[in-house]
Amino acid sequence: MSAGRSNALRLMMNSAPKSGRQLIFPAHMAEIDARTIAGGTPGIVLMERAGQAVVTVLRGIWPRRPVLILAGPGNNGGDGWVIARLLKEAGWPVTIASDWPAGALKGDAKLACEASGITPVPLEEADFSAAPLIVDALFGAGLARSIEGKLAEVLRRAAASGGPVLAVDLPSGLCGTRGEVLGDSLKADVTVTFGAAKPGHLLAEGRCYSGQLHVADIGLDLCEGEEDALWNHPLLWWDRMPLPPSAAHKYARGGLLVVGGPRHQGGAARLTAKAAAVTGAGAVTLAVSAQAADIYAASIDAIMLRTVRDESELADFAASDKIAAIAIGPGLGTDEKAAAWLGAVLSAGKPLLLDADALTLLAKRAERLAGCPEGSVLTPHEGEFKRLFSDVSGSPLERAEEAARKSGQTVLLKGAATVISAPGKTPVINTRSSPYLATAGSGDVLSGIIAGWLAQGVDSQAAAGAGAWMHGESSLQYGPGLTADTLWQKIPNALHAIGARTDD
Repeated sequence: MSAGRSNALRLMMNSAPKSGRQLIFPAHMAEIDARTIAGGTPGIVLMERAGQAVVTVLRGIWPRRPVLILAGPGNNGGDGWVIARLLKEAGWPVTIASDWPAGALKGDAKLACEASGITPVPLEEADFSAAPLIVDALFGAGLARSIEGKLAEVLRRAAASGGPVLAVDLPSGLCGTRGEVLGDSLKADVTVTFGAAKPGHLLAEGRCYSGQLHVADIGLDLCEGEEDALWNHPLLWWDRMPLPPSAAHKYARGGLLVVGGPRHQGGAARLTAKAAAVTGAGAVTLAVSAQAADIYAASIDAIMLRTVRDESELADFAASDKIAAIAIGPGLGTDEKAAAWLGAVLSAGKPLLLDADALTLLAKRAERLAGCPEGSVLTPHEGEFKRLFSDVSGSPLERAEEAARKSGQTVLLKGAATVISAPGKTPVINTRSSPYLATAGSGDVLSGIIAGWLAQGVDSQAAAGAGAWMHGESSLQYGPGLTADTLWQKIPNALHAIGARTDD
């Protein structure tokens, strides 16, 4: 990796956890904790490191102020006792509220409580009236039951106080595996977790409840390749992106075929084609019927237009050496002609980007899904996913993995946190996004970015991961007022933000 490229990637690390991109399920992290302790690191040492990590983050964000720590009965509460002691030693005014004093605690949590020298107040007597800085150390990633009754009332009082909240490991009541709220939870402004982020920090309600996420290295015996999922970032795929040779011709940089539909739906395929071109595909061709050609020709200056009479002519062109990948679905339509055109490109044997109407057609004829060429990418939103994989349930992560296994293809399940899964590979969760992407046509642009990478020979999961990240980054480059037609124009900015380069 060149120095300039390496520096650019380091600058982008603010979108990924500083200690790595690994995501670990809570049950798996418990095994890693046990392995670390069995390897010679005492549990109380890990607890001290965790508490110190939280205090370092806390003091780096807030000036000295009253702190109210809510401590639970387990190791998460033990972390809270360490935090209380360290803040007290630093001269901060600290109150700890807990229904589990030293006599009710066990193991390392008991040791941490006794070492603090602080007498707790019962949780129901916790004073939130002065809007203190609240440290949520009630329950961490190991919580397996709903928070209800008195504990839920404490969380509601904390939320109503208006004080800032720092969560230890995971906001109490949030499922570390799925990101779902278990009964009740407390939204955090900041969360400090240890070793690796958990999928629940990113999925479902987890993104909203976790706030700003910090991952602290406390010396856990966490091995490379041991992750349950990965947090999407250029460091995962940028090294696999092709360098445009200095003497390259357009087809050497990737020929992409985008299949258009009827006249009244022409905008979608044009957006896909334009996005693919600025992503780097050297030759993008729009294939359309003669009846729609004049509409498509109106605004595709950098895109080649190919008029095809029928599915046979489309199949011949799709199979030609000039075409490396095919995008189909945006603006395609769902009538018999559209179904025939989908069948034509399926027969070409080229990697496909399948979105929108193509997914609807596949759902109607499930046997065609098995005929998708190797290296294809399916990009369903929730509704399309349910039609295409009606028998698959679970969290977004679980569903994307099962859909990838069943289809044999890379599946990008769109959502606030997009999940990308390929058969036999570690799934990836993308959170590089913005609310401005909720606009008509933005999915067509995403299709173009992914298809542009497929045309350049990038493997399907890397193409999908890069597409999701660049899609979000492009939206952040523009901000308020974003439309799909301005979104694709920001793709070069996203490329430059990562560190565009050649092999000169």
